[in-house]
Amino acid sequence: MVVMPYPTPQIVHPVSLAVDDVEAAVEAMRAIGREHGKTVLGWWIAPEHDAFVSQLEALGLVNEDTGGYEAVENVMALVTPPPLLAGDGVEVKQVESFDEFAGAARVAMEAFETPAHMRAELEAGLAERFEERQDPSNSETDFIALIDGRIVAAASAIPAAAGVALFGGSVVPEARGRGVYRALLRARWDFAVERGTPALTVQAGRMAKPILERLGFVQLAAVRLFFDRL
Repeated sequence: MVVMPYPTPQIVHPVSLAVDDVEAAVEAMRAIGREHGKTVLGWWIAPEHDAFVSQLEALGLVNEDTGGYEAVENVMALVTPPPLLAGDGVEVKQVESFDEFAGAARVAMEAFETPAHMRAELEAGLAERFEERQDPSNSETDFIALIDGRIVAAASAIPAAAGVALFGGSVVPEARGRGVYRALLRARWDFAVERGTPALTVQAGRMAKPILERLGFVQLAAVRLFFDRL
């Protein structure tokens, strides 16, 4: 588990866990979570970890939508160029200033209907997070989409050896259906091509999955998230 500073579920990836270690691992993760003041852990259960499910459920973990995460996340990939279908008047650019970074974060909070108490904590940490983005060792790149000069969508991308991983694609309700999401996707594909790694991967929820399928993404796996409230 990588402990994140955000007030969202902390994700546990059971990489080398054996079936007979599950209860001990859950207790160990709970101890780490409590030590850092966290209240919810999310166990990332890929198909190869299905043998753990009955034990997780017996320990009180539940597979349901929780705090910005859905019960099922779809792992998808794109290896061919998406269509050039940006909506009229949509401008996409990489984030360059704190104001743009903060605007992107607020769009994401609105689009994902982040609870008020989480918004307050996220707002308080925006300056620190922006400073972290300036560190040369931080490869995450943020994008925004604007209509008439207003930020209406946001997304990010993390380069990897074989492609670029997509995160946080979000569009405010009143801007949906105008090609904004497609424009953000194309910008990140171009970003991957410029790096010499023309491939995208994404963790898609129920709203994004059919859109991504129409744009050429294929599903690789469905992952279930089991949440543990401490």
